[in-house]
Amino acid sequence: MSKLKKTLIILFVTMGLASCDVLNQVAQMANLVNCTFDFNSVNQIQMLGVNLSKGMSKTDLNATQLLSLADAIMRKQLPVTFNVNVDVKNPNSIAAAMTKMDYILTLNGKQVVSTTMNNGINVPAKSSSVVSIPITTDLFQLFSGESADAIVNLAFKLAGASSNPVNVGLKVKPYISINGQQLAYPDFISMNKVLN
Repeated sequence: MSKLKKTLIILFVTMGLASCDVLNQVAQMANLVNCTFDFNSVNQIQMLGVNLSKGMSKTDLNATQLLSLADAIMRKQLPVTFNVNVDVKNPNSIAAAMTKMDYILTLNGKQVVSTTMNNGINVPAKSSSVVSIPITTDLFQLFSGESADAIVNLAFKLAGASSNPVNVGLKVKPYISINGQQLAYPDFISMNKVLN
């Protein structure tokens, strides 16, 4: 018996659950055990307020954007935002749901962010949903030992430019709220994608 199922049974007994709504929430959380979480893509990349479209490289920047980039390099600040998209597939005959999700993102083994997404997610029966996880970071702070070129190339690599591969690691931990208590999935679910 899995850790999650044992936890749900203990919770069920100790709380004396009787309501159909609560029983349905427990079933939806239990269904997460059978769901698969897969890395889908990285998109909506912005660097210094510039939208980096797919395949864009430094040579595609205009003169004003290049000046902004040069200024950012001098200040050793390169703020970027992007979304990491995860496919959640539910093979069950009823919905699987979560009320929030902890997540940890790494780029080339360096932790970018560890935080919580408080949006509820419901994956209907026998279907899949794409969950977009917003990321905000400063690449210069994250990769302070790297050259400026390597750091700038990393931002463009997220948008699909040809440069050194980037290893994107993601761990997620779903939660569901039952009678006002947050019940966590027993372990982090790990995903990894190399952007070539």
